[in-house]
Amino acid sequence: MNHYFNQIPDVPTGINSTNCIARLIDGLGFRYYWSTTDLTEHDYIFSPGNGSMTIENLNLHIYDLAFITHKAFGLTSEYKKASLTDSESVRQEILALYEATSKHLKTIDDNILNNCSVSPKSIDGDFPFWFVIKGHIADCLTHIGQLVSWRRLSGNPQPKVNVFLGC
Repeated sequence: MNHYFNQIPDVPTGINSTNCIARLIDGLGFRYYWSTTDLTEHDYIFSPGNGSMTIENLNLHIYDLAFITHKAFGLTSEYKKASLTDSESVRQEILALYEATSKHLKTIDDNILNNCSVSPKSIDGDFPFWFVIKGHIADCLTHIGQLVSWRRLSGNPQPKVNVFLGC
C-alpha cells in the first residue's frame, strides 16, 4: 500500500522550476491520498446527481490525468496504462504515478522542461509543459475537491488533515 503521500514529503533543498512543479505534485498527491482514504463501495457508486460522474468515474478520470502528467514530464514513453480491475488498484496506480512524477522532477535540470510536452488526442500538435500545469494538474485539483465534497455528501467525510502543514 502506498504511504508516500500520507504526509507531504520534505521540502526540496533549493528553489527552481522543477522543484516548484514537484511540490505542486506533492500537494496534489497528499490531497488525493486523503480524499480517497477509507472510501467504501457505497462511496464509489455515489453521484450527487444532475449528470455528475460517480466517485468511481471521477477516480478513473483522475487516473487519466495522472497518466498524462507522468508521461509529459519526461518519464518513459514505454509506460503503458495499467489494467485496473478495482477502485483500490486505480487509487494505488494514481498515487504511484504522482510519486514517480514528483521524484523524477526533483532529479532533473530545469532545462529538461523545455523538452517536456503533451499531445492530446483531441487536439493536433505538441504542447509545452505549461499546458500540463494549467490543464491536467489544475483539473486534477478541481476533481480532488469534488471527491472531498462528494464523499461528505455520501456520509463518509474525509479524515481530518492539515493541508497547510501536510499532515
